[in-house]
Amino acid sequence: MARPARPGTGCANRAMAAKRANGGRSRLDSIPSTVHSLCDEVRPVCGNCARRFYDVQKCDYPSPPTCRQRQGRPISRDDSEEAVSPPGSLPTSIVPRPRGVSVDPSQRQLEMRLLYHYTQFAALELPATYGYTSQELWIDKVPQMAFQSDLLLDSLLSVAALHLQDLNPEDPKLEVAVNHYLDRTLTKHRHHLGRIDKGLEEPLFLTAFMLCFTTWNLAHRQTPTSEYRIPSNVFALVRGCCALHRQYDKWLAKAGYDPGAIWLLAPSCALVQPDHPLLNDVRQDIEKLLDTFRIDTMPTNEAILYKDTADCVINLYTVLVLNMDNTVLQRLVFTMADRMKPEYVELLEAGQPLALALYARILTVLGFIDHLWWSRGSNNRDVLHYSINGISNMMPPHFLWAMEWPLKALAGEISLTALNTSE
Repeated sequence: MARPARPGTGCANRAMAAKRANGGRSRLDSIPSTVHSLCDEVRPVCGNCARRFYDVQKCDYPSPPTCRQRQGRPISRDDSEEAVSPPGSLPTSIVPRPRGVSVDPSQRQLEMRLLYHYTQFAALELPATYGYTSQELWIDKVPQMAFQSDLLLDSLLSVAALHLQDLNPEDPKLEVAVNHYLDRTLTKHRHHLGRIDKGLEEPLFLTAFMLCFTTWNLAHRQTPTSEYRIPSNVFALVRGCCALHRQYDKWLAKAGYDPGAIWLLAPSCALVQPDHPLLNDVRQDIEKLLDTFRIDTMPTNEAILYKDTADCVINLYTVLVLNMDNTVLQRLVFTMADRMKPEYVELLEAGQPLALALYARILTVLGFIDHLWWSRGSNNRDVLHYSINGISNMMPPHFLWAMEWPLKALAGEISLTALNTSE
């Protein structure tokens, strides 16, 4: 028969401190003692306090009893079996089931609100992945798995909070919720990446997947004083997500998650050359870029990088004009960061004009596909306009001509079916 959990002292001390800080009334006073007296004694913050307080940094635990103090009473079986965690340590594995919803009324209501918003709205605007439709993955599979994994549940709540905040930018609670659940997700995900087993591979991979488009949206939050930056941290996350899949392919292959496999569906521009006004215009634009920047005079390695990236751009537009399934194009754009070579990303971060011009054309593809929140933001944060205009501001004045095509597409002068060639 399992030994019942011992009431922890960390939560009790935390409650006393909260009571003193709130003029004698604790936020725990309204909670039955049989609920909040139980503590899992995880350090530095126990599970109950982590769920109940956004700002908690450390629970107050008493010092371990000295040998002299313990000599005054017989050693019980419970004492001999209890393992004391060192201060500041994290649990060695993710709890297989969530510890339960928050017992704090306001936070519990917020979590229910976020869960409802995720299933009814946010999940409808997330990208399908290889092997699953959006419905199967984000609405059916992920919520069911989140009921078994605290890690995936926190990730789900952070996505829901971010999506809801886009719709309600004046609600301060949502900004706090985004930071709170994202911080919990990052902490757990980082800690458990090095100790993956068969029970954690799917939650860890899906959490990495969700972190990619969460950080993409956060990286494109425009403020009056913000300055556009190449989202290289997002590129690194996407590459890490793909690397995670390759490392644990033996567990994930059957689920159909492979981010790299989607590029097998992209028609090669060397084999498929449909006669389409938009694609013809893109080809001419790319040829003008490469010729004007004279890649034939560049070092061989650098010229190969630019030519490879240019081929990727034409592949994207080929999929677009062939009217392939939009989910294919969405997944190609999502995995573009893994497709781009690290050396090209270094040129991009260094602000090399040709690298910036090609990246702008990759982003412009987003303007020709159905609007989705994960890729283009909301009405309050237009990722596409913010990015193209930001890249234009990074471009040296004598290379601004290289941004003419993306800016025309952004202004609607270039469309999927026809070109406005008036000069």
